[in-house]
Amino acid sequence: MEPARTKTYPTWGDIVAIIAIYVASSLCFGWLSIPLSRLEILPQGCVQMIVYVLTFVATISYALWVRWMRTGSRGGEALFSGWKVDLTWIFFGMIALFAATVLIEPVLSLFPDRWLELIESQMKLGGWMMLTVVVAAPVLEEILFRGIIQGSLVRKYGPWRGVLVASAVFGIVHGIPQQVVNAFFVGMVLGFVYYCSRSLVVVMVIHAINNAVSYFSWILGGEQMNFTWEMIDNRRIYFILYAIAWVVLVLFYVAVVRRIRKNRAERTVDVGTDVGITSPNGENHESCDGKA
Repeated sequence: MEPARTKTYPTWGDIVAIIAIYVASSLCFGWLSIPLSRLEILPQGCVQMIVYVLTFVATISYALWVRWMRTGSRGGEALFSGWKVDLTWIFFGMIALFAATVLIEPVLSLFPDRWLELIESQMKLGGWMMLTVVVAAPVLEEILFRGIIQGSLVRKYGPWRGVLVASAVFGIVHGIPQQVVNAFFVGMVLGFVYYCSRSLVVVMVIHAINNAVSYFSWILGGEQMNFTWEMIDNRRIYFILYAIAWVVLVLFYVAVVRRIRKNRAERTVDVGTDVGITSPNGENHESCDGKA
């Protein structure tokens, strides 16, 4: 029996439910992994990676199931169609992400250092944690937060609101205050890169490179998380770098605004000239900004 199709996804209740499923799955799989940790059947880092992967598989499965129940779409067409490698967007996305990271560091420094102890304890778990951070996280997080949540929100609300809400959810699930703030701004950059490039693989690569740089910087810094101004002794050079970061991020968002306006203009022309036209297989064409 086919479920009733409301064509409304996601609702605010769906967003809250996704967060709740993520938290519940994390706690459940974490609790089930306790015997493995105590008996030392597997390395602790391996256990943590298994818990992480199972948590995201459960959350992604729930999000796709609800989407199918609401809209009839299994998500495969939009979610797995954009896998082109666009080196231009990877390059500019990395620069914009680095600039955003530099700019928010003064805000992150306001939080107590004790919140970072949990992160550092996990990072000390060795190669398994590196595999989680550099491979599993970029793939699973981008599928959920950009491919499913942002993709659906952009179709419903448009690019600005869609990326903003998806980035907020991306930040919330990280839990630790410093990571919440950092993930939100990282999500804003990745969100617009995904919107403009239409490729999940692009944001996965950027996410992986960013995590790898952070991880190896932590190792080279004596297994300590250091801010940019702590790594650059010369304050004048740091302030020049900070100013450049502002310029880079402003130019990035100027490019985003131009792309959004261009997409809307193209959509207006398409609507005016091809109203009601469908593809040979009966599917409606969708504009670049995600709106039908």
